Amino acid sequence: MSTLNPDRWQALSPYLDQALGMTDEERAEWLTSQRAQNPSLAVQLEELLQEHRALAQEHFLEQGPAPPLAVQPALPGQTVGPYTLLSPIGEGGMGSVWLAQRNDGRFARRVAVKFLRASLNGRNGAERFKREGSMLGRLAHPHIAQLLDAGVSPAGQPYLVLELVEGPNIVEYCDRRKLSVEGRLRLFLDVLAAVAHAHANLIVHRDLKPSNVLVGPDGQVKLLDFGIAKLLEEEGDAAAETLLTREGGSALTPQFAAPEQLTGAPVTTATDVYGLGVLLYLLLTGEHPAGPGLQSPAELVKGIVETVPPRPSDAVTSGRIETEAALTHAAKRATTPERLRRLLRGDLDTIVARTLKKNPQERFASVSALADDLRRFLRHEPITSRPETIAYVAAKFLRRYWLPVSAAVLIVASLSAGLYVANRERVIAEQRFGQLRQLSNQVFDLDKSIQNLPGSTQARQRLVSAALQYLDGLAAHDRGDLNLAQEIAEGYWHVAGVQGVPTELNLGEPDKAEASLERADALIERVLQSRPQSARALLCSGHIAHDRMILAQEEHRNQDALAYAHKAALRFDAFLRLGTASDHDRMDVAGCYGNIALAHLNMHLYGEAIPYAQRLVEILRSLPSARYLVAGGLSLQANALRFQGDLEGALQDIQEARKIADEAGYPDGTVHMIDEYGILLREGQILGEDGGVNLGRPADAIEPLQKAFDMAEDIARKDPGDAVSRSRMANSGMALGNILRQRDPQRALTIYDLALSRISEARSSLTAKRYQSSLLANSSYPLCRLHRTAEARRRIDSAISILKQTKDLPAERIKLDSDALVVSCAQADYELEEGDPHKAAELFEQLLDRVMAANPDPSSDLRDAPKLSRLYETLARLYRRSGDSTKAEGMQSRRLQLWQGWNRKLPHNHFVLRQIAATMAN
Repeated sequence: MSTLNPDRWQALSPYLDQALGMTDEERAEWLTSQRAQNPSLAVQLEELLQEHRALAQEHFLEQGPAPPLAVQPALPGQTVGPYTLLSPIGEGGMGSVWLAQRNDGRFARRVAVKFLRASLNGRNGAERFKREGSMLGRLAHPHIAQLLDAGVSPAGQPYLVLELVEGPNIVEYCDRRKLSVEGRLRLFLDVLAAVAHAHANLIVHRDLKPSNVLVGPDGQVKLLDFGIAKLLEEEGDAAAETLLTREGGSALTPQFAAPEQLTGAPVTTATDVYGLGVLLYLLLTGEHPAGPGLQSPAELVKGIVETVPPRPSDAVTSGRIETEAALTHAAKRATTPERLRRLLRGDLDTIVARTLKKNPQERFASVSALADDLRRFLRHEPITSRPETIAYVAAKFLRRYWLPVSAAVLIVASLSAGLYVANRERVIAEQRFGQLRQLSNQVFDLDKSIQNLPGSTQARQRLVSAALQYLDGLAAHDRGDLNLAQEIAEGYWHVAGVQGVPTELNLGEPDKAEASLERADALIERVLQSRPQSARALLCSGHIAHDRMILAQEEHRNQDALAYAHKAALRFDAFLRLGTASDHDRMDVAGCYGNIALAHLNMHLYGEAIPYAQRLVEILRSLPSARYLVAGGLSLQANALRFQGDLEGALQDIQEARKIADEAGYPDGTVHMIDEYGILLREGQILGEDGGVNLGRPADAIEPLQKAFDMAEDIARKDPGDAVSRSRMANSGMALGNILRQRDPQRALTIYDLALSRISEARSSLTAKRYQSSLLANSSYPLCRLHRTAEARRRIDSAISILKQTKDLPAERIKLDSDALVVSCAQADYELEEGDPHKAAELFEQLLDRVMAANPDPSSDLRDAPKLSRLYETLARLYRRSGDSTKAEGMQSRRLQLWQGWNRKLPHNHFVLRQIAATMAN
């Protein structure tokens, strides 16, 4: 390539672009026609195509540019690839940036073309330039300027083609528009989202400053310039770090550097937290935290490294902020410096001060943590950076929910007078029980009124603590009073639901929930021994058993779950036979039947699940007001049919369920999202679940799975403490990521990483840890496809470490539906990806032995058959690769026998026939 005349390269470039845009078959036909028309051109094109890996974007980013020709400066009118340079935009330490226009007629778009400075076009400069392109190539975020193309100019100069962002920097934009504090913070939250995305991809920007954060004409923030960014995954690579420190250090902007950058200390994500703190300080005050009068470099370094900056409330500049309507309820009113100081004083002072700590360990642990505190401030919630004193938390809570809190205060006040006259006499004691009972009920009513409000977790935690105090007080003095025992049992049941039963938004404390349910169960059983026909006691007992079933199943205590399911069904059947149930009660019981069906499905008891799902639909179809709940029953039926092999019937039921969910009226948006999530998830799995029983339509499965994932993320984003939405993100994220990882690995990795981020926010539990391990393991596949194998190895190791903590690994027996299987498969597949088929075969052999030791029944459970079949298929492929045809045929035979057995059970079943065809093809 280096021998090619630059003018000749210019002439051939359009043809090369055209050839590279074709498929292999199209290119072969096109070259044949070119040979007939212009043989000389065809020969040179074929030579260029053989070398195109060194010039195409992705390989330029991996391998660096070809040996440079005589480097010439960029000029207006010059063409690089399909782009014509128009005019220079700017120049920096790394190189120059030009405005350019695409010229090949495919589409009209103006872009920014960044050239490596000629003086840096040696090995180190080109390496840094390559690194910037590599980092941008792995980032895909709406608030990060997109990398569009890359290559080498005819003069041998490396270039990057970037999304063009035309607009002022974020500080100028906010000042020109005189945005309110709220407006500035919401724009700043978009910057945080971009930086958090970079950190999730193990990239530290290291040069966050106003000129690198622009706002386009559409008001959207764009983060630019990753020229001195650092890959965290290279920590420990001395050569890479020396290069970055030596050259990156000279390129950073001292005014916006963190103390550790100026002193040569290690750079981490906390470095970007500091840079964001400087940017936030500028947005709120108009001043640099190191002070406006620092002129010399020595003064600047001392100010950043040693001097504690003044609080933002003491450094505000007047006239920059126009209105504070949302935060002060004073619409369209000019903000005086004093009013602005009052607004910044307190929470915002604390948040900014924490970002600017000299010691990186004292800053926010992550950009997401900083964003959470800013969102809490905007919602008038307590921030995590301040001590949760009673007065502080109460003030924040009262500002958000002044009406329900006022009502609760009145209740407490009215009860206080009664408590003062309590004495040892029985009559007064009964009065006290009644008052405490009333207060307990009011607490639960208040919880119901706020449970679906975004950010209500802390308030609910305090309500639970208060309710338990009153319930424990009542339980200590019930004196055999059955009515009081009934009240206390119902109280503990309500508390358990808030603590951690995943049928509603909860606090993620399943152990505490189980303890509350156990106390409730003992109390209600005592009532039923004396009153076996009490409708209220039967209903309460059914609910308690139902919730214990769910908790047991979440922890894989299947025998306990089945016992509780049986007990709940008996109680609900007895309750309905009394004939006194209201429509509301029937809807309630129907929902519980649905969960009993789901529990049986999760335990692979499909035949037992269907009658409960049918019971649900039967009850609800007779209640016009409950039409939306019918969708949930049909969804459960669809899943049961799916795992019995009736995929067409399953698809029919799930599509009817989705139609009902789209048309029916729901009591509120949260209920709608929670119900529709399950329907969308099951529709995606029926259509194309990776490695599951499906219709073989993975492309059609992406849409419903993405919607389910987005719904769960919407709830998780609104309530930082909700555990259910985070589990649902993990579940739907795995289903979606597993489909995408072969066809779109970058998108799959983004899905996995967001799900990982959310499940890590949930309270520590076995369920959350297991989700985390499977997400880490599954994310190793797209990382390998993106040639990030070192990171893939680390994630697999982390997944194994988590399952060692949960005692799932090491294991002599591994179930086919376990997280241990997912992680073990990823470990073995990684060895194969790294080119060690013998090690991979050894791991798969061990895994198959441990699976068989768990006594699976794939010949009776269709849900398990694809997973075992996959183990047979992989081992057969590995044995063939190593030349052991006898073992390969043995595995192939076991796989074929498995599906032939299912073909006898389910003759003419399309899914089974597909598996037989795939087996025969191998």
